[in-house]
Amino acid sequence: MKLITLNIWGGIVYEPLIAFLRKHAKRVDIFCLQEVFNNPPDVPSKVQTKNPKLSIYSDIRTILSQFDSYLHPTQDNEESLAMFIRKSIPIDKIDEVFVYRWKNAMENNDPSTYGINVEYLQFHQDGKKYTIGNLHGHWTPSYKGDNPARLEQAQNIRKFLDDIEGARILCGDFNLDPDTESMRTLETGMRNLIKEHGITSTRTHYYSTQRSTFADYVLVSPEVEVDDFLVLQEIVSDHLPLYLDFS
Repeated sequence: MKLITLNIWGGIVYEPLIAFLRKHAKRVDIFCLQEVFNNPPDVPSKVQTKNPKLSIYSDIRTILSQFDSYLHPTQDNEESLAMFIRKSIPIDKIDEVFVYRWKNAMENNDPSTYGINVEYLQFHQDGKKYTIGNLHGHWTPSYKGDNPARLEQAQNIRKFLDDIEGARILCGDFNLDPDTESMRTLETGMRNLIKEHGITSTRTHYYSTQRSTFADYVLVSPEVEVDDFLVLQEIVSDHLPLYLDFS
């Protein structure tokens, strides 16, 4: 099976993003996306200041018409997690679990008080159970280092993964440097494909604050056979897409 995870940056790089999705929809089975907006008309984001495409979820649903789509916001009228799953995949469950605070937890338009969720998909393929988690990790303050929120988030994600049987994949924009305690917690019992493949950056030239070139990861449990893993050099966001071929 083939998966792409990508922080789409609210669709700011709109036309290249749309072309990218059309192209990869021919071979990819699952898209795990972050920073997806689905706002009512004329309802702006309170925290995203760079003019996101507020109807981007609807636009992507139109393009990926052969996929079932699921949206899991942490905060109403703000960015959401989204999964697009090819209709031929028999879904056992798709849901979310909050790993820091709760839905609509933001106080005084302060994104450091956001709740953080993991959107997850469970299905069976060739007799094997798979769970795929989609994460947009806590992103402020303390940049990409450890802080109490990230440490709590990591511990709760670890517990969630440890309580699940079968093959597990956690992907997305973790907002973590690779040498943090939070990252080590998430890596416990998992392969970090970014480290294994010697990746030095998952960001594009649109990312102006070059204090860290890491953000995006794919972690897999030992039950997952990795057939291919790539950081795609296609500029459709301030993040690069990650591609996983697995069984």
